[in-house]
Amino acid sequence: MSEEQRRLEIGQFLRSRRLRLTPQSAGLQHADFTRRRTKGLRREEVAALAGISLPWYTSLEQGRDINVSDQVLDSLARVLRLNGDERKHLYLLASPSRIANNRNDDQPAVSDSLKYLLDQMPLCPAYISDGKMNVLAWNQLAASVFGSFETADSRERNMIWRMFMLPSYRTMFIGWEDLAGSLLGHFRAMYTRHIEDPWYAEFINEMTEGSTEFAAMWENYIVGCKSQHPRVIAHPRAGLLNLSTHLFPVQNSSCQFLSVFTPDLQDGSAGRLAILAEESLSKQTATV
Repeated sequence: MSEEQRRLEIGQFLRSRRLRLTPQSAGLQHADFTRRRTKGLRREEVAALAGISLPWYTSLEQGRDINVSDQVLDSLARVLRLNGDERKHLYLLASPSRIANNRNDDQPAVSDSLKYLLDQMPLCPAYISDGKMNVLAWNQLAASVFGSFETADSRERNMIWRMFMLPSYRTMFIGWEDLAGSLLGHFRAMYTRHIEDPWYAEFINEMTEGSTEFAAMWENYIVGCKSQHPRVIAHPRAGLLNLSTHLFPVQNSSCQFLSVFTPDLQDGSAGRLAILAEESLSKQTATV
């Protein structure tokens, strides 16, 4: 990803956050609303509130090659009411040097010890994914809950692809839109850290062309550093599964993550998940 593309990404992000604010929420109680044609804040309003010149801010939104200080970033984050994830996203986009230079195009395979760990959680679905949200390894219960990964190609093992492209996921996940938005926010945060990797641009273009929902959510510019949204599943065999999400980075510089899903202990999800786990184990044993 070129520096020009990175600057354009900054402009898109700033515009999306400027347009979501109202003059009232920004503290402009006496703004003239009768002649306002643009929803959200105007560029000149953001510039004035941040204490920077309008031409400079306009150049920043237009993706021009200008240097941005930490002080200016702080001012913009304050004016645009950025949350913690969004503030970090802005800093990473504006200052690529903040991103650790540890990119490895040849992702290491999942270690045998991690595969062993997955198999030691028979009552909790769990899988290992990479920074592109490709599922690399999984336990038997994860396949029973989320669908088989075994015969899928690399694209079909991507959780963003599955969320937007598999019709079964739309009916299986209760609150699909909120979950899809949460996953996409996490994906965007990972994209920011590896924005120079051409894989992301290719994948985003493919998804934008293939899914109107993805295109709309991507344009809406959701950002989230962690994907810990709960999964509420209407499973075709087990029934309702209310699962909490736990995301753990693998501490070996591989940009891999362990996702573990634990059942609600009060609503019967644990019992239903245990039955599904027993069925999965029986099928696995029968094929050996």
